[in-house]
Amino acid sequence: MYSIELIALSHDGPPDISLWRVDFAFDTSLDNAVFAALSDDERARAGNFRRHEDALRFASVRVALREQLASYLGIAAHAVRFTLDANNRPCLADSNACDFNVSHAGAHGLIAMSSCRRVGVDIEQYSDTFDWRSIASSTLDSSEAAWLERLDVTQQIGAFYDAWVAKEAFVKTTGVGITRGLQHLTVLPRDSTLVTLRNETSDDMREIAARWISAPEGYSACVAWSTKTFCTS
Repeated sequence: MYSIELIALSHDGPPDISLWRVDFAFDTSLDNAVFAALSDDERARAGNFRRHEDALRFASVRVALREQLASYLGIAAHAVRFTLDANNRPCLADSNACDFNVSHAGAHGLIAMSSCRRVGVDIEQYSDTFDWRSIASSTLDSSEAAWLERLDVTQQIGAFYDAWVAKEAFVKTTGVGITRGLQHLTVLPRDSTLVTLRNETSDDMREIAARWISAPEGYSACVAWSTKTFCTS
């Protein structure tokens, strides 16, 4: 019987953060019993995707997230209820016991959870046909674009996606900041797994830390978290 397996990932962040990877099986039908925990709304959302691969990515990550939250809360997976916070960021409807965030691209998804702080995660798959310069003005600071131009052409795509996932993880941690544009965060050049903000930015972003994490070949990934905690112990 098909099951959605989670692979626990190591990271250099706080120990209260759990991080998992989901690998997708695109030959699986959404009628498979593994998706029984999905709500009617989630099934409808999956059905609205035009491509089966996109529907499968969403449904697989949502089921895996439900199972992890259910285990933590001590309830059934189908009983987990979601809502949106003031920043339209998904959260638990009936509890503030933990925070979570998800991302998926290509054949892989990521789930991050913490009982003590907000988390954000992002994964992106490289595209050999993608011209990073076409969106540089909306994603990169001018100094980052200039640094990328000095790299060997074989290194530019990977470096661009490193910047992309780091900035997305920062923004997804709070649910705010995207209106200012990703180009207002400067994270390149990268010199370690630690993401360093290299420019002056808003206080909400200064209260977030991030690390690039190991990803399958052809992908970049990053996890971020709030440095302020909400746990009591």
